[in-house]
Amino acid sequence: MIFGIDLGTTYSVCSYIDDKGEPQVITNMEGQRTTPSVVYFESGSSVVVGQAAKENSICFPDDVVSAIKNHMGDKNYRFTTSDGTEYSPEVISGLILKKLAADANDFLGNDVPVKKAVITIPAYFTDAERTATENAAKIAGLELVRTINEPTAAALYYASSSKLEHGNILVYDLGGGTFDVTVIRVDGKDVAVKSTKGLKNVGGRFFDEEIVDLINDYIDDKYDIDLEDDEYKDVYQELFTRAEKAKISLSRQEKTVIPVRTGEFKESFVLQRADFEKIVAKLYKRTEFCVKTAISDAGLTAKDIDKAILVGGSSRIPYIEENLTKLLGMPLSHEVNPDEVVAMGAALYGKYLENSESEQRKISDVCSHSIGIVALDEMTLRKYNRKLIERNTTLPAVSSLPFKTASESQDKIELSITEGEFKELSDVRIISESVIDLPAGLPKGTRVEVEIQLDMSQLVHVRLRIPSVGIDREFKFERLSNMSEQDVEKLTGLIADFDVN
Repeated sequence: MIFGIDLGTTYSVCSYIDDKGEPQVITNMEGQRTTPSVVYFESGSSVVVGQAAKENSICFPDDVVSAIKNHMGDKNYRFTTSDGTEYSPEVISGLILKKLAADANDFLGNDVPVKKAVITIPAYFTDAERTATENAAKIAGLELVRTINEPTAAALYYASSSKLEHGNILVYDLGGGTFDVTVIRVDGKDVAVKSTKGLKNVGGRFFDEEIVDLINDYIDDKYDIDLEDDEYKDVYQELFTRAEKAKISLSRQEKTVIPVRTGEFKESFVLQRADFEKIVAKLYKRTEFCVKTAISDAGLTAKDIDKAILVGGSSRIPYIEENLTKLLGMPLSHEVNPDEVVAMGAALYGKYLENSESEQRKISDVCSHSIGIVALDEMTLRKYNRKLIERNTTLPAVSSLPFKTASESQDKIELSITEGEFKELSDVRIISESVIDLPAGLPKGTRVEVEIQLDMSQLVHVRLRIPSVGIDREFKFERLSNMSEQDVEKLTGLIADFDVN
């Protein structure tokens, strides 16, 4: 069996395939279908993950971390606990995955724990963020069968559950910390992603932050008190929980009251839906641009979209649905649960990977970012980004760069791999700056081929070919934004001894 895991910014979900071949959500040990992506470091070897960790954020804010997904692929980020211990995003995500797997095995009553998983990731994740997710799975002790983009998983489940035979599906995926929009074509058993676009560091968590900022400004103006000061740490932390509840209630009510209590005062902050929608509107305009771009990149117009699916908890906000309905000129689908559809699609994908080719759907995805190399402009002698694999190219993708050695016995090639859409190097990410060693004694003018590959998980691979001497091998390179293989192995052994509740 292969679990399907939606590793979310604010909440995570685990799914499996039942005896009837249908995906089902796993209830965790607390009896809930979703698990808060929150980790409380109770001691040096014991951690709590989920709702209990979230509740402890008020009492032990220095030992509780949330929304770690927004830091994946950031090699410099560390969460430091009150005792000074540092944890990387990969370790924290690994602990969440370990909790999900333990709950799943407990739910299913497995004598032999299931270790295989398909994990979903935002379509707009970079190579560094995808690699970090892969490393988190290793640290958790899971066998990562494949990653799949979250909107693709959602569309896969929708196509299966609705028995849709032909049509263009637009997936609008706004979660706790990321946004993706993907256009997908379904034709029988063929599910093909046509285009994707996205934004980082947006979503429900950031709405909560803006609500808290509104309250803090109000209290500062009225009482000359800054709730971000250390003496009000508990009050300030509690506001995030109340802001989240207020945000949800405003989907049904025109206003909500958020109590604020300190030793100096008792206040009730009234948040109107109209004021909350001003916060939402700033983000929505950015997502609307992405929607228009994705539709255009797919070679379609809004009239060509047959179904529009809302995914992620923040997509429930009425303002978003109202405006997206106007943009597309059609009602949006409510046939799937936006919190659970991604995990169930991942479980389905795992099922297809296990089955014979004749039984599985043909699923194709595209790359969300262009991949290239640092090249030298011979006219200006300036370095620039030379794209080799364009954004929205169908995966797997490959591009080869042939050249000839410039001198007798040239012994190395300097290769910098880029990710991004622009020519200026300051506007793209450098994945790796590597030196490829060449065999000794190559004559000047020897043909050397460097091949850049993107696999189905959108991870970058490099191959070196020198036909004259029979060399054809994958080149192992260290990513600038990720841990080394040795670091991952060390942490895998360390986390194996953690007591995760």
